[in-house]
Amino acid sequence: MVFEYNWENNEANFGPQIKNEVAGGTHISFENILKFNGKYVALRRPEAIPEHEIPEKAQKSGKQHLYFAHGLPRWGEDLNKYVRRIVKEQANVDVKSFKIVDMSMKVYKDSNQWAFTPYVIVDLKDLPKKGIYGNEITEVVTFTKNNIPDEFGWWTKDELKDFLDKFD
Repeated sequence: MVFEYNWENNEANFGPQIKNEVAGGTHISFENILKFNGKYVALRRPEAIPEHEIPEKAQKSGKQHLYFAHGLPRWGEDLNKYVRRIVKEQANVDVKSFKIVDMSMKVYKDSNQWAFTPYVIVDLKDLPKKGIYGNEITEVVTFTKNNIPDEFGWWTKDELKDFLDKFD
């Protein structure tokens, strides 16, 4: 018996790869929360995440903000290869292990883009160092759930605390 599924209710159905973001399209971008020796690791980047816009919060403050490794998988890339690639590209360190802990889906009002964001806790083999990995890292900040910095480009301190309490 042959089965053919017909998308009639706007189910998730993705077409061929395209070069540019389009209104009404879909993208998947992972938030990779870095850890080393039991502490979280954030990267201070003047230009935010490589190949991403500088968040409005960071633009308005005029300060350098903190970020984790964040990015889009390449077409056909498996999860293991993606996590190891993006962490190496953005922090220049290797991954010891990782686990997906959550995922969000939302439509951005400004671009009408449907965004899927898996959240991954990534244990690192080494602590990243300052340098240029995609964009410049001017500082590497380690912290625990009890002393979260309030300088993230995308997260508020309370949002990150709630997330870490729930998922790690």
